[in-house]
Amino acid sequence: MAFRSIIIVFIVLYSKIGAAQVYSDIKTQHRFAQTYVGLNTQAIPTSGRLFLQNQEYKFPQQLIPRFTIGGMHFWGKLDFNMNIPLTSFGNNSITQEAGIEFSSGPDLSARYYPWRLLDGKVQPFFGASFNTMSLTLERKEHGERFEGFITYSALVGLSYSINDWRINAEWMFLPGNERDFYSNTQDKHRFELPNSYFSIGLVRHFDFTLKEEAPKQSGRTEGLEKKLLEEKKLNSFSIGFAPNGSYFLRSPHFSHGLQSLAQHKGSINLEYSLGYLFHKQKLHFGLTYRAYSSHALSYELHHIVRRSAISLEGFKFMANYHGFVPFIGLSLSAERWATGLFVNDVQQGETVRSQIFSPGIIFGWDILASPIESWVLRTNLRYYPFQEIHDINGQRSRVDQFEFNFIQLVFYPNRWRNIRRAKKAF
Repeated sequence: MAFRSIIIVFIVLYSKIGAAQVYSDIKTQHRFAQTYVGLNTQAIPTSGRLFLQNQEYKFPQQLIPRFTIGGMHFWGKLDFNMNIPLTSFGNNSITQEAGIEFSSGPDLSARYYPWRLLDGKVQPFFGASFNTMSLTLERKEHGERFEGFITYSALVGLSYSINDWRINAEWMFLPGNERDFYSNTQDKHRFELPNSYFSIGLVRHFDFTLKEEAPKQSGRTEGLEKKLLEEKKLNSFSIGFAPNGSYFLRSPHFSHGLQSLAQHKGSINLEYSLGYLFHKQKLHFGLTYRAYSSHALSYELHHIVRRSAISLEGFKFMANYHGFVPFIGLSLSAERWATGLFVNDVQQGETVRSQIFSPGIIFGWDILASPIESWVLRTNLRYYPFQEIHDINGQRSRVDQFEFNFIQLVFYPNRWRNIRRAKKAF
């Protein structure tokens, strides 16, 4: 799977799409942001502290190849991206009977360049990242314990850009690296996660929007928009698809005897959306579906939470800053939840199910090449407070959710058809 992903990335890297750093000539809407993809390798040196049978050990050294997707914004000043681990290399054995798997996990990062990134120059940057790290301690005779950690890290590094390519060298520092972790179902220790992470990688920039600059400057785009508005042909159905991260802001509480189970942190899932856009009113209404399972695993104990949600959503676009178009609105989510507990793979009691209606807010932004774009890159964030479900102990538990998808691809089929016809006649 990881090897195939690397091959796909290399095909994209060497394809001939667009041009990079077009913002170096002039600051216009269509030079505001450039998309990029790439690969980097993160090195985690031997460091930190973990315990096994009351003996202290260090985390072993690791190399983690990662896929990168992101966008350079504000004409070479602000970089947003996501890194997704593909595999890892290293000796994970601690003793003959135990080993660990530690991952720095997918991350969401923002980097600021004090001096604009330009070809042929080495430029420093600093920033911060939101990380979803994970640790599994496996013992041959006792099973394994898994726990995810949501962390925040500081970033500093250097970039060198030439033509469509950019080399990044980065140091990531995790300031709050101490975490509680059970080495068995009874004994809790204070682990120290590695706090220094080094990476070097290569990305390639693409520009998909520059072709729209000349039509806008000549007035053709404005004229086409006016014509389509008069004919009421800019309203459209929408189809959306995105990888989505769902995070527990609250997690079910475990009773005595289950205290070694880790709190549920979140899951990466897929999101599917159908909707309708009212162009003149700058309103969008739609339905969004996503589903996932979250697992808390502690040796012979296994707690599972499943969620499926379909949400009715409406939001309004607030402004257009050089193609950066923020929006905000409301989401009403109809959800089904299920929880279950297993001991040595045998279910304890019955699956406990809950159905809830949950109000929330949705906000985010579109990246628009023109006001009549048919394909849009969208970022969605959702927050659902006060969510409660029934859990295995018969009590009600809060499971408040925060959701984030970095890049959603949105397609307007009616608009695509109408614009194609209009361009031929205009």
